[in-house]
Amino acid sequence: MKPDGAVFMTSAPEHGRNMHMRYPPIDGFWTWDIKRDRVYGDANLSDYFGLTLDEFSHGASLERCMQSIDQDDRSRVRLAIRKAVERKSGFREVYRVHSEKMGLRKILAVGQCYVDGVGEAALYPGWFVDLTNGAVCEEQALREIQNHVGQAKDIARSIGHDMLSYLLDNIEEEVEQRLGAGLGRRRSS
Repeated sequence: MKPDGAVFMTSAPEHGRNMHMRYPPIDGFWTWDIKRDRVYGDANLSDYFGLTLDEFSHGASLERCMQSIDQDDRSRVRLAIRKAVERKSGFREVYRVHSEKMGLRKILAVGQCYVDGVGEAALYPGWFVDLTNGAVCEEQALREIQNHVGQAKDIARSIGHDMLSYLLDNIEEEVEQRLGAGLGRRRSS
């Protein structure tokens, strides 16, 4: 703790390498104050989860937010949240939410646990993207694969695994071709 009572927050350590991930454009943000059980969010989060902006400005309970998650996904999401807080780790889930304004939407939610000065889970900021449109879902998934393969290829090259790098290069080319076909373009040689 700092002398004035402020608490330093640090990211909880992740298992394995903490690689920079690239994601599609973000549709909304939240911050969950775990200790006070208050979720603060932007107007888009309000629209998707069917809560008022005033509720998110003052902090809504996590349970209130959970009510907007599709019944079939709710227990899986609860478990994933519980495990992420216990492990003080990242959160990444795809699930459906209902709201009067947005209807039924499929989203990818991503968050990261931050701990207080004594190592307890304290804050969980995060963001989400709308994956509802099937074609958009496939393109976003292919772009994520492309990013992961590119990172794996860079690692393989840096440690001198030429054959593995070559195979990953072929996979990357296949993904690029599928992306090009999905966008109505052909990859030029």
